[in-house]
Amino acid sequence: MLDKLKQELVDTVHSVIGESAQNMPSAFQNALHSCVDHNYNLELSLLACASSRWCGSTERSGMPAAIAALMLRAGITVHLETSSFTGVFDRLPRLFEEMDDTLAILTGDGLIALAIEYLAGNGGMHSARLVSEAVKAMGARGMLTGLSMEVDCADGLETVVPDGRSLSELYSGQLARFASHGGALLTGASDMMLDDAAQIGVLAGRAKFLVRKAQHSEDRNERRNLDFQARTLIEQAETIAGHKPNAVLFNSIMYLSDFL
Repeated sequence: MLDKLKQELVDTVHSVIGESAQNMPSAFQNALHSCVDHNYNLELSLLACASSRWCGSTERSGMPAAIAALMLRAGITVHLETSSFTGVFDRLPRLFEEMDDTLAILTGDGLIALAIEYLAGNGGMHSARLVSEAVKAMGARGMLTGLSMEVDCADGLETVVPDGRSLSELYSGQLARFASHGGALLTGASDMMLDDAAQIGVLAGRAKFLVRKAQHSEDRNERRNLDFQARTLIEQAETIAGHKPNAVLFNSIMYLSDFL
């Protein structure tokens, strides 16, 4: 099921890009496709499908939120390939074969705009709320603030999130929160289930960040500590999701994929 959903997600995003960018220059079109033709954190986008299933609907009900989450993540990631960020985000996957700052900026902006456009046209009665949640995930309380603070840390500046959240929650947890919350929202879930779905997303996103950080650490004790923190977060998410049949996809994302 998980592999099938991954392929459906990527294929659908390519289709959305093709329909939207068909009259644009070929280099730009190719760049848009290149950025989503990878497996970088697809599980976090598919939290939207898991969430919709968890709320009593089908996996496909949450696909619009998954599609938007993938394009938003790809848009941010390709922005970070510009030379200005060299050495700060070098652990992220390369989405372009050759560095091209101008194309990376245009492509990132294009993917983010396309994600918002897609939500506005495919979210049904929840379109406005989905767009609002996506903007929150990206903006001052989400990814962009976390990334800018990471740059400050790399420059040796002390930085603290005003509300006490960790940087990993800002630029990994908040977009995963959007996906999981969005999948629940598309099913018309209750406020309580929406809150729980959002919390599962935050926990899973933070765990994924810590796992990737551990993979690139050369310090054995640090790796062990990061892995322990990630597993603790996943256990918390699993406690919220439970073990009923409607939580199978959540649990698959957390344990049966390459998440941990």
